[in-house]
Amino acid sequence: MKNQFNIKEVSKLTGLSEHTLRFYEKQLLIKNISRDKNGYRIYSDFNIEWINFLIKVKNTGMPLKDLQCYAELMSPGNSTIFEREKMLIEHRKRVEIQIEDLKTILNRIDEKLDRYHLLMQQL
Repeated sequence: MKNQFNIKEVSKLTGLSEHTLRFYEKQLLIKNISRDKNGYRIYSDFNIEWINFLIKVKNTGMPLKDLQCYAELMSPGNSTIFEREKMLIEHRKRVEIQIEDLKTILNRIDEKLDRYHLLMQQL
């Protein structure tokens, strides 16, 4: 497995644009990006894993400020594990509520579709 990736490769691997990757770096969501002798970004396997995690929690609605806080807590390593756990437990609760809300919406859609199927049979 390749241990170093340029920004174009990371963009392809993660589905994020190069612009978004630079934005995340400016927002301190992605840290410790190495640079080659020409100043180009060099990403590691760890960076790729971290970016994929960021994408997932962002897609569940974690606010940017919380993502930034979590990223900041990652920097010192295991000394902040309890704070990170607390953040993820709280976010997990919000995601569970989202899932329940989506299940309710899905049930309503199914009810409508059932009704439409009945009406279509009568045509």
